[in-house]
Amino acid sequence: MKISKPQKSVIIWTVLVIIITILPACPGTKISGWSQQAYRSPEFNHSLLTQKRIAILPVIVLTYPTEKAPDQGSQSVEAPYAPQVPPSKPSKESPVNTNDAYRLTLSEVLLSKIQTKWSALNIVSPNDAVKRLSDGGLSATYSRFSQDFSHTGLDKDILNNFGSALNCRFLLISQAIVTEVKPEASVTFVWTFGRKQVQRSVKISAQIWDTQSGQQVWEGSGMGYSMLSAYESLPLMEELASQAVDNLISIMP
Repeated sequence: MKISKPQKSVIIWTVLVIIITILPACPGTKISGWSQQAYRSPEFNHSLLTQKRIAILPVIVLTYPTEKAPDQGSQSVEAPYAPQVPPSKPSKESPVNTNDAYRLTLSEVLLSKIQTKWSALNIVSPNDAVKRLSDGGLSATYSRFSQDFSHTGLDKDILNNFGSALNCRFLLISQAIVTEVKPEASVTFVWTFGRKQVQRSVKISAQIWDTQSGQQVWEGSGMGYSMLSAYESLPLMEELASQAVDNLISIMP
């Protein structure tokens, strides 16, 4: 059966109307998140934090989540942060990237948001912290600390040395992991067209240590993630990092 020109026009206009109707209803990339406070010392509060100086070390970007380090006795403090162990099929989850650009981005976002929320805090920035540690002859120690902290925890002597070199009472240590998950099966459908979902996420965990007592006084974590489906654009790293940090500092003392 042949289709006449008027019928073709009606069909074309109908298709255009459907497309125009659908597209505005397709939202842009939605970034969600969550936060969780894992520990807080009863003696630690915001008033105490504002009275003393706090140093923020650069964010440690992890390649893969790691298990919590075992207790090693009085010589070291157990690592307070234990990201979840990766799923049994690691091929479905892999880090997007862990280069210096991610470390710098996360450190800048963390510093900026803490300064904005608590302008009264006496802060040693990540850049200044690294410089002061270097001036104090602790560059090699800091490098080993950044590589080993998630596995071995924090040695009390190192904590005291960092506190002296940075001239601070409190030390904020943070770790982050950036992941991308691609399920094998399509789980989202738009009309008759299916597409695999892609999840990108940034999880950041932070701990505050008292360099005077050698004890951990606070721990919490925040995440920013997006589930990408059809018609959704890829979120920027800065957007995911911003959401993760927002969630983190919302529960900080």
